[in-house]
Order: sequence, then structure tokens, then C-alpha cells
Amino acid sequence: MDLTPPGEGAEHRLPQVVRRPYFHTENLPTLQRELYTVAWICALPIEMAAAQAVLDERHRPLPTHTDDTNTYILGTIQGHNVVIACLPMDQYGIINAATVVTNLKRTFTAIRVGLIVGIGGGVPSKVDVRLGDVVVGTRVMQTDLGKIVAGEQLERISIHKIPHQLLGIAVSALRAKHELEPSQIPSILLRKLEGHGYSRPNLSDRLFLPTYHHEAAVTSCDDCDFSKLVPRITRKSNDPVIHYGAIASGSQLIKNSVFRDEVARQLNVICFEMEAAGIMILSRRRRIRHDQRL
Repeated sequence: MDLTPPGEGAEHRLPQVVRRPYFHTENLPTLQRELYTVAWICALPIEMAAAQAVLDERHRPLPTHTDDTNTYILGTIQGHNVVIACLPMDQYGIINAATVVTNLKRTFTAIRVGLIVGIGGGVPSKVDVRLGDVVVGTRVMQTDLGKIVAGEQLERISIHKIPHQLLGIAVSALRAKHELEPSQIPSILLRKLEGHGYSRPNLSDRLFLPTYHHEAAVTSCDDCDFSKLVPRITRKSNDPVIHYGAIASGSQLIKNSVFRDEVARQLNVICFEMEAAGIMILSRRRRIRHDQRL
């Protein structure tokens, strides 16, 4: 599934189609705030659209706390009542994520666990994370802290944050299930997004050496030097692969491949993003990221 913003992987968008509504707004059920126990946090509007797409049922909006500036989408997934919230437009990072969660907890006081789901930057490594894959964060390493040591070198200080035990147990069970049974993710995505103009990136994902500066500044690699490609085994299936591991989180948007690989080596992470650490400061959450190549 590709839900990247325009200009960032938009070549995977299908031709524009007439979109049918996911839910009819009339006669939506109304639930009490105390019945919502799962929070789903998004950084981008397109991520919020994807979250809404997988709801089994949509609920009527509820009045919010006086000091709560968030806007919510409410609904049900597999019997769980879910609150979906998004960061303000063009306001990303740890602080903004923490603010959204603080406001959410003012209105929905019964929230037990939370998910931050969206686009992340996969790290090319022996784990072989590729464009369109899914990374489930087993822990969060905050990356934008450090101290200056001898030689004016920055010694990175990573804060290791562990998710809620309930979610950790659920992920262990899911991982064990996927060892024995095929993942249902491809069929779920196909069913939920059919007719809405999105698709998973194809198998032509190209990986260049980290030291190579891309000639194409936007999305196409047609004019790049293909002698700088990193050889990789061709996958037989276009289905997304699920990876489990540490995610790096910080307020900086990383677009330097050499720097990315060095931080990944130091912290042993397989994905980068910008919001999870802010949410983990306030409460224990689980991160699920869809890879967008850095």
C-alpha cells in the first residue's frame, strides 16, 4: 500500500478515480467516551485517511474537552473502539506529537493503549527493509540527544523506550502466527482500498550506494547512474514483508544516507521516524511504520 504524500513517492499513485465514500454519515452510532480504549495517532492527513479506510464502522463525533484542540475520527476495528487523531498540518516531530496525545487523554480518559501508524524511512541493511514493507517497532530509540566529547565529537545518547506490555504480548502472538500462516495484510489492503486510487509500490524499488548523490531531486531515478545501484535479490512476491525491530525517533528529518546508516549502526535500528519518542514520553505506545525510502 502506498500512501505517500504528493512529491514523495507519488509515482505509485494510480490514475485519479471517482472515490466512493467509505461510510455514509447519516445514522452513525453514538458511543460514550469511556468506551474508547485505543488511540491511533497519525502525522499526516494521508495517514489519517488510511486509518479511516480500515475502520469496520464509523461513529458520530463527540464533544471534546475545553482544552482539547484535536479533531477526531471515531470508529471500530475488530470490536475495538478506536480514536484516530492527526498532528496539525505541517507541524511534525516529538513536541507536536506529545501535544496531540496530551489533548487526546483529556477527552478520552479510558484510553489503554495507543498506536502510531504511518510512513517511515526504512534502513537498508541485512534485514532488507524495502519500499512498501511494514516495520513494527519493538522499542523506540530517541536520537536527537547527545553530548560533546573530546575532539568536539557528538556522542549520541539514545533513550530506550519500551511499549505497553499488553501490546508487546499481542505483537509476540502475531509474529508467532505469521511464522505458521500467511499474512492477511495483502488481502485486507486489497479489500479496504479497492476503488480508491492507491496501490502498493511495485517490485522495481531501487537502492543506490549511500554515498551516491541522486541527480533526480523529486521522485524519478531515470537519469541516475545505475552503476551505483546496490545489487539485491529480486523478490518473488509483491506482498509487503513485515519486519520487527527498533525504530529511531527524533525531531530531525534525515535525508542524508551516510548519516542515516551511521546512526542505524550505532543504535541498531531498522527504521526512522519523527513522532514516536514524543508519544512515548507521556505513555507507552506501539509504532507501526510503512517504509518510504530515505
